[in-house]
Amino acid sequence: MDSIFHEKQPSGNMDDSGFFSIQVISNALRVWGLELILFNSREYQSLMINPINEKAFICNYKEHWFTIRKLGQSNYNSISLICSAVQLSFQML
Repeated sequence: MDSIFHEKQPSGNMDDSGFFSIQVISNALRVWGLELILFNSREYQSLMINPINEKAFICNYKEHWFTIRKLGQSNYNSISLICSAVQLSFQML
């Protein structure tokens, strides 16, 4: 009975549309030994990371998660709302 009650409770980690919170994304990355660092955080600024050298980004725009991945020397935006990945220039990063 408790498990049924628990399943019916709303979660702050996911909404009815399937949108996951940043905590869910962060915990999923941690399983693979990866760390999520917020782009606008002091930690990111102190690390002086050059976006051009990064392999991937997880981005959120209007509550939609998407990735930007480096394949070879090119970066691609892989938004699930479009049919194929879009190549990005370094200036767009």
